[in-house]
Amino acid sequence: MAKRQTWIDQLNRYVFPLVVLAIGLYGTWDLIIQPYARIEQPLTTCSTNVIDVAVLKPSTNPNHPPKRVQAPEGLPIVVPAGEQRLLAITVDNPEQQSVMYQWQATHGQFASRVTVESQSAYTAPRNLVNDTVTVEATLQGCSPTKRTVDLAIVPSAKVPMTDQPLPETPALPSPTPSIPTTLPTIDPFAEPTR
Repeated sequence: MAKRQTWIDQLNRYVFPLVVLAIGLYGTWDLIIQPYARIEQPLTTCSTNVIDVAVLKPSTNPNHPPKRVQAPEGLPIVVPAGEQRLLAITVDNPEQQSVMYQWQATHGQFASRVTVESQSAYTAPRNLVNDTVTVEATLQGCSPTKRTVDLAIVPSAKVPMTDQPLPETPALPSPTPSIPTTLPTIDPFAEPTR
């Protein structure tokens, strides 16, 4: 008489060969087929080469180009508070590929934070601080490069230091009224009057 199989034995009869087959197929895929089918992404072999970052003072005469502002080696470039300067970057780009620039300042503001033009207008803050300006240039298909410029914000003769109005001068106190020499007395135990 044949022994009757339990449901676990019947399940093992079908599941075990399927598990062995799945492991074999996965091993074949992982070790043989996938390495040959994998498409390698090209590595970025170039980087953006920044030649120069300049701070330019706009000319009051539209017929004259902006004037380059320089500082001695190791010192920040001086910018009066609240005034504008142009920051310009020069990138080595012989093939004339498109370049994207990202402009950031710790305290000041840029007219455009992301540009495709190699310059952006910077407005200095109205308080006296040292500001760090960072520009990141990315040549199409290449890795980006960052450069920083340190600026010293100094008082300006043209722009007030803060946007807050100056405090008003205190008004002279009016003459004090005469104080009565006798103060009224209050009896806490007195009957209230109506």
